[in-house]
Amino acid sequence: MFGQASIPKQRIPLNQKNKEWRENCVDAFINLSKFGISERRSYLKSLYDYYNGVIDEEDYNYVLKPYGKTRSHFPSKLRNYPIIKPIIDLLLGEKSKRPLDYTVTVQNADSVSIKEEALKNLLLANLKAQFLAELAKQGEIDYEAEPPQLPKQIADEFNRTYVDSRAIAGQASLNYIMYYNEIYDKIQKQFFHFLVAGECYSHKGVRRNEPFYEVINPLDVDYDKDPDIDFVEDADWAILRKYSHASTIIDAYGEYLTPEQVLELESPTHTSAEAYLLYRAEASGADDNIYRNRLIEIISVYWKSRKRIGFVSYIDPLTGVEEMFDVEEEYKLPQELKDLGAKITYEWVNEVWEGTRIDRRFYINIRPYPNQRASLDNPSKCKLPINGRKYSDINSQSVSLVSLGIPYQLNYNIYKYRLELAIARSKDIIAQFDINMIPKNWDMDKFMYFVEGTGIAWVDYNKEGIQLSPQHQSVLDMSIKTISQYLTLLESIMIEWEKVSGVTRQRQGQMGTYEGKATSQQSIVQSSHITEDIFRKFSHFEQRELQGLLDYSKEAWLNGKKAMYVMPDGSINQIDLEPIKHMESEYGIFVSDAGKDIEKKRQIEGLAQSMIQNGLPTSAVISIFESENFSQIKDKVVQAEKAAQELQQAQQQAEQEMKQQELEMKQQEVERGFIEREKDRQLEIEKALISAEASEKGSNANLEKMMQDFQIKQQQLALKERELDIKANQTNE
Repeated sequence: MFGQASIPKQRIPLNQKNKEWRENCVDAFINLSKFGISERRSYLKSLYDYYNGVIDEEDYNYVLKPYGKTRSHFPSKLRNYPIIKPIIDLLLGEKSKRPLDYTVTVQNADSVSIKEEALKNLLLANLKAQFLAELAKQGEIDYEAEPPQLPKQIADEFNRTYVDSRAIAGQASLNYIMYYNEIYDKIQKQFFHFLVAGECYSHKGVRRNEPFYEVINPLDVDYDKDPDIDFVEDADWAILRKYSHASTIIDAYGEYLTPEQVLELESPTHTSAEAYLLYRAEASGADDNIYRNRLIEIISVYWKSRKRIGFVSYIDPLTGVEEMFDVEEEYKLPQELKDLGAKITYEWVNEVWEGTRIDRRFYINIRPYPNQRASLDNPSKCKLPINGRKYSDINSQSVSLVSLGIPYQLNYNIYKYRLELAIARSKDIIAQFDINMIPKNWDMDKFMYFVEGTGIAWVDYNKEGIQLSPQHQSVLDMSIKTISQYLTLLESIMIEWEKVSGVTRQRQGQMGTYEGKATSQQSIVQSSHITEDIFRKFSHFEQRELQGLLDYSKEAWLNGKKAMYVMPDGSINQIDLEPIKHMESEYGIFVSDAGKDIEKKRQIEGLAQSMIQNGLPTSAVISIFESENFSQIKDKVVQAEKAAQELQQAQQQAEQEMKQQELEMKQQEVERGFIEREKDRQLEIEKALISAEASEKGSNANLEKMMQDFQIKQQQLALKERELDIKANQTNE
């Protein structure tokens, strides 16, 4: 039963936290809980019943028992016509298609220094390449390589693509955890609880040197936290209750149980009526196992206690810098530190404890939680292994989407019930005849046969001793005019529920006769604004969950981790962690806004045709459609643009080379024409000289000299012509 309990004092030394203190702590927090038959538990269970369409007749007493009594043999029966479930299922379907795009970052203090050192080394290598390229250009050395980029281009590319190696290892670790624990399916189940109950909870930690992740039924958890805290992992305490068979308990806790306790669990004669199957009977209404008396209660308690730690500080004689490290409360200063003037200052900090009670008798594992999620900067900051959040519990009782739809579901069922009654009462237009109008020797069956078969009611006005007249005939209109009104009421209920839930019929794929594409699209966009708050709050919960799993992996993989896993896109990756580097890394998880990503992805896909028209390869457009998130789309578009730019540069370079070849060929044609003209001129000179020689009969010496000059000119022209032929051949090659 829920009540008040006195919590044992937590700020005491570890040596005073004996067996009695530990068991008292477990009992005290259990007594503070609201387990058992409570209003909260019944309320949460009813939300799942409304989603599943389970009828609770108490909700309809004022309809079914209008005067305090139940009427039987009515021509109608109250049934459930689900209008809540389709809305929840649609949002679940949308959630399954929204990408869980997460990025791991490193928040260690030395992250900036490591990045700056890497950039400096890259720029030094670039300057060296620039120097070698310049020497090769001057012909002083033989150096063949692509022209190096400018330092500014190197820096811009580095800042855009740099990722710390520790962040890469953290990303691989989280990818493996997501695959190993089937996180995608479990997150989908969490979102179902978030929509139906307005609450979702998880349990995570380390088992057998691997991080584990479990989805908790909201009916099985209780906790206490500050009003301004959103997440249960920051609460003061949390409790998880389950019912299991002895075989399950022995499998999970067998190493902590004595042989006598195992024997008692196999014959649970001490199980009380409240501890066995009450949970199952309450949850299902009727359970065939209720008389078997085999389930045993297990309650796990997590709370924040206090521990005393010391901070040792001293001056390093080599560097002159003050050094500090933390120690346990039993730590004794060694002599070498005393010689350096070391001092210890103590401080009380938070520490998560755990304890499990089985069958209200056996207490096991009451101890400091082995996997403390402590911060490197704040030793008092720690988190519980149970996490969760509510949808809307600020200054009021939490609500869920199902709870908002309950009034509409009840009214819809009631008006459907009234409509069925109205249809049963409606008898159409009926002719009223005096029974004495049936002809002689006819029975009622024969009369009704002719009425229904021919549409004619034969009567006998001359029956002996009976006075009949046409006034004995009349027509009764027994049709119910309220049927159309009920249909209008049902339609109005659906419209109001769609407005409240934010899921319009256009979003469900139902289009009106006169609705255009623009109108339907605008309705879908406007409705998504209402539901986006649900997705946003749950996305923040997802971020906390991934952060916790990555933190617990440090404790799980103290000796490193090597494994292979499959990514959602089907690719096979591997993980190879250095334990020290992984353990000392302070990771941060960034989860992108899936709603904005989906909208941007839809807009990019709408531009696919224009991309192809502008020269983007079809293969790049196909890869865009295959991308899961906007980040992948952006990278692929950048790569496609870079490839197109390189292709354009290669085409421009080829065009320039062709133009250069054309200019050289034109130059060769000009020079060839000059040589031909020079040959003609020399021939004319030779003819003139021969003529002059014949007319003047000059000396033989002058003639010989002139012939020698002519031969020299001929040889020079031949050499020039040969050079042009060689250049032409080189150009053609």
